[in-house]
Amino acid sequence: MISRLAFSGIRRQPLASLASVFFIAASTTLLALTALLSCQLYGSIDSLMDQAQVPDILQMHAGSVDEQDIKDFADRCPQIAGWQISSFLNLNNPAVRLKDQSLAGSTQDNGLVIQPEHFDFLLDLSGSKPEVQPGEVYVPVAYRGLYDLKAGDIMTIGSDSLIIAGFIRDAQMNAMMCSSKRFLVHPQTLERLQDAGVQETLIEFMLADGASPSQFRRTYEDAGLPASGPFIDRSLIRMMNVLSDGTVIFLLFLVSLAVLAISLLCIRYILFLQLEQDRQQTGMMKALGISRKAVRQVYLVHYALLTVPGILAGLLAALILQRPLLKQLRELYGTAPDSSAVPLACLLAASVIALIVLISVRLSLHSLDRQSPLDALRNPQTFGRSGTRFMSAAVCAGCTLLVLVPLFLSHTLSSPGFVTSMGIGDAQLRLDLASAQTAGFVTERLEKDEQVKKWSLLTTYGQTVRLTDGTTLSLPVETGDLEAFPVTCDKGRLPEKENELALSVLAARELNLEPGDTLQLEDQPEPFVISGLYSDITNGGKTAKALHLETEQDHVWTVGYVSLKYSADPQSWMESMSGAGISVTSIREYVRQTYAQTLHQLDLAAQLAGFTGLFITAVVMFLAIRLSIQQNRATLSLKKALGFTTGQLKREWFLRHIPWCLSGAAAGLLLALGPGQWLCRLVLEQLGATGFGFDIPCPATLAVLVLICAAALAATWCSLSAIRSVTPCEFLRGKEIS
Repeated sequence: MISRLAFSGIRRQPLASLASVFFIAASTTLLALTALLSCQLYGSIDSLMDQAQVPDILQMHAGSVDEQDIKDFADRCPQIAGWQISSFLNLNNPAVRLKDQSLAGSTQDNGLVIQPEHFDFLLDLSGSKPEVQPGEVYVPVAYRGLYDLKAGDIMTIGSDSLIIAGFIRDAQMNAMMCSSKRFLVHPQTLERLQDAGVQETLIEFMLADGASPSQFRRTYEDAGLPASGPFIDRSLIRMMNVLSDGTVIFLLFLVSLAVLAISLLCIRYILFLQLEQDRQQTGMMKALGISRKAVRQVYLVHYALLTVPGILAGLLAALILQRPLLKQLRELYGTAPDSSAVPLACLLAASVIALIVLISVRLSLHSLDRQSPLDALRNPQTFGRSGTRFMSAAVCAGCTLLVLVPLFLSHTLSSPGFVTSMGIGDAQLRLDLASAQTAGFVTERLEKDEQVKKWSLLTTYGQTVRLTDGTTLSLPVETGDLEAFPVTCDKGRLPEKENELALSVLAARELNLEPGDTLQLEDQPEPFVISGLYSDITNGGKTAKALHLETEQDHVWTVGYVSLKYSADPQSWMESMSGAGISVTSIREYVRQTYAQTLHQLDLAAQLAGFTGLFITAVVMFLAIRLSIQQNRATLSLKKALGFTTGQLKREWFLRHIPWCLSGAAAGLLLALGPGQWLCRLVLEQLGATGFGFDIPCPATLAVLVLICAAALAATWCSLSAIRSVTPCEFLRGKEIS
């Protein structure tokens, strides 16, 4: 009997049933999409790293090394299961062109390599090791879309030309957040182009099972082996790959939670309308002795039946929408291997939605328990247009929040001001220098250049800190004039004395240090006093800044920051400064290139959120007004009997909804600037970016508010056409159509 009553309720109220299915489907779509993308991201990255046999440890070194020293070290170190040395010919970016586009403004260290012999393989798009021929080059797949390349195009290095034979996936340097990119060439080609760049070396190790990367690093450093470059382990490589797209997936998860909240609100509203319409029927059932539990079960079965098509429709929509979002993942990392985790994750997401919906329905039915048969048979109207107007405001607020947060985040990450969260001062231009000799030339040039308003050269050295458990932490320390382009400190200040050191937030968190504490670097004679903590998301977020270091180590890298006078032409100055060993780029372009993959995915997420928000606004408003008209047919019929026209009634309802829609959109803006900004700050703080705040694009924000209100009001006006079907006879006959 309960099932028959539930099916009867669906047939009697098709519009309300369709609305409930839509909301369940929308929530399922986004949560299942989040699960799908997460499984694909982690599966693809792990699969590529396994296929390419990514090394456990990578030590980059500027210059050549004595291979016999590395061999002797490997022979006596039981932690090593395999090792190899790979050459990396770091090219002069201004001398390199991909098709007709120069790499003069590239922030990457672009270098030529040959296929490694034992592991760390460079794979083509089919997952195989390509057989490159003399005169050919395989280009990083990240550059295919960035520079609009295809097989057969020409790569020019100085006066030499190479044919682009294909594209490679580099499991180690795929992400644009990685500062280097490898181009695969034939050994003869590499030998022929030796004079086109600076020789660097990748010293790579595979560790034995159970070996600790941090302990191995200590052993390596104690052996006095080459280490004038970053020390990278497998976990950092994986993290850099995940960060490129994982942030977007997390944002999509937040969007799915917002849609779920809106959907639960709408389903609760529809349920209350149904309870109002069914007051007499439920009262009669209770009067006949049917238990309250049985009455509740009718509605629970009703929504359980609606959940099935909603879940199926949502899963189907997720499978369709995943295609554009997976395009970049598959481009960079390939297709994830078939795994039972994907369908299980989707089923889990669908089950969570179904469970939350049914629990929400069950909690909403408490009002039914409190209703006596006598109260029900009186049939007072207690839930009318006031509920609809509140619903209008709530939906406009939720959808405005849904659209604005991805928009604000995308705009903020792409703005030049975001560099202060990257551990970089807010300069106009960035110079990447190849050597100490180049730094001397640049210093002399900048001191005499009248177009330069302000400049600073900062040199980074690799330092080591020993933790309390005996392990070590790699800590790149940037030295130089830190006040020329200062970063904002979350606590304390930048160093002002020789014995002071500023730490990034993540480094301070791992070392459990605060301003005023001391830190001993293993290469330094005296401990440093921590002067402050700053935001940084480069180099894994664990860096430091000091005025000067007493060290005999070679520097890891040197960068310059420049701001030009207003009268200077930045483009001409960049062209004149670029040359051998000097790469110049604007800070805006540096941010764009570093986060190219993330920003592309963020743009897709923002577009998806925008479409979803507008669509949900229009659909919810249309259905809510239609349901409210059904609920208030008796009142509308009475007004028509008293002489009110359809046009007058439509205008009355429409004008009453305008302030609610406007206030809802305004509330959504405040929510985006409050809780929305707080959530984004919370996520970025885990990556090392503190003090985060939205950079608000005013024209786009105004456009979103106008579109949300326009969608809500347009749907409201269209749905009010149902008033025309209400006749005075319905009231005169005492008939209410539901």
